[in-house]
Amino acid sequence: MPYYVDAAIWEKDIARRNRWSRSLAWCVASVASVIAVAAVGALILALPLKTYEPYMVVVDKSTGFVEVKRPLADGPLQQDESMGMFDIVRYVKARETYDPKALKDNFDLAQLLSAGDASRELVELFSPANKVTNPVVLYGRNTVVAVTVKSVTFPNQRTALVRFMTDEKSQANTVQRHWVSLIRFRYTGVPAKNEIRFQNPLGFQVLEYRRDQETAPAPTAETPQ
Repeated sequence: MPYYVDAAIWEKDIARRNRWSRSLAWCVASVASVIAVAAVGALILALPLKTYEPYMVVVDKSTGFVEVKRPLADGPLQQDESMGMFDIVRYVKARETYDPKALKDNFDLAQLLSAGDASRELVELFSPANKVTNPVVLYGRNTVVAVTVKSVTFPNQRTALVRFMTDEKSQANTVQRHWVSLIRFRYTGVPAKNEIRFQNPLGFQVLEYRRDQETAPAPTAETPQ
């Protein structure tokens, strides 16, 4: 008789364990379902917040340089980039343009916007003792070098990469060259002197300036006499 009693108790215990296992499985499945539904709901609610902005990629045919064009939007970062681009372009044009009639004005502006190595190298470039690379010696009074800036990009907040083109126009011919300049710059704040403040209100300064030629000069074009 005790044998049958023990068997019945064992059977009831097995049945109770099975019911407990099924209940636990249903609880786990229910919790997982609630989490999954909540995740899907959150994703659906977040979809309207996601925006897509089109970009235009431009490839320079002469250099192969790829640039991503994007619109200028409101905000501190975009406005800082816009002001930095203005100052960078103004500096490159003042430093690289050669016009005997505006030589002093361009030099004074480039020097005003230079500091450190960039200022020292600019003074050395136009020094009378420099008989090799001095633009006055190279071009004389009958050549004009015009500058066209093609693109300005900012690898970081204080470095600019500028691609530009120069057209050297003399009485005999015109030579076109493509360049890339790496510029390290800073803003020092409003200058103390009014005469400086009028031309450089934010204290823009180029600390380092490096220029390299991108491609060989374009074929020389004879100027009609």
